Amino acid sequence: MAFALALGTLLAIIGLLITSVQGFAVASGLHGAAVGPVAKFLVTRHVAFAIPAVLFSLFSQSMVIFYFIGTGRLVKDETARYPEKERRRIVQALSDLKRRTSPAATFALLSSIAVFVLGGAVHTRALPPWTHLSTSVVAVAIHCWALAAEWKAFGDNARLMADPRRFARENADRPTSPPQSSSGPRRP
Repeated sequence: MAFALALGTLLAIIGLLITSVQGFAVASGLHGAAVGPVAKFLVTRHVAFAIPAVLFSLFSQSMVIFYFIGTGRLVKDETARYPEKERRRIVQALSDLKRRTSPAATFALLSSIAVFVLGGAVHTRALPPWTHLSTSVVAVAIHCWALAAEWKAFGDNARLMADPRRFARENADRPTSPPQSSSGPRRP
């Protein structure tokens, strides 16, 4: 499953790159020219590639977030009877995995939405083309960041899921924080 999610992110990056190149061709081909059949074809092809690229991004990044939530729940359930010290290390590792992947996945989602919305604004001539192109470059960079963060986290998560007890022993030197109480601050 992790490989499929990483592949989805990679396909989203490729789709965004192809669509960005097409968009640049559209923008440079339409600069000062009347809209003719070639321009309409280029715009139609650009939009036809953009929709699947954005959908790949939305799907893959949403699934990455849910993947770490789901696997975290599985590991927590499996390790419920472990000694407190081991369980705390495992829960800390799960939190670390989510901390490493959730921001990148969320920003990748938002960047895809922004590129798509700004593309519509450029198409209706509400914004200049450079806004859409620059946002697409930022979106590709964010997706590359997300892929790098997710790739490493998928490997760490696989090792954790394969043998949580061994993972806890191997990471025994990492500090663990005590569980937070919901009853409020402690008084002396």
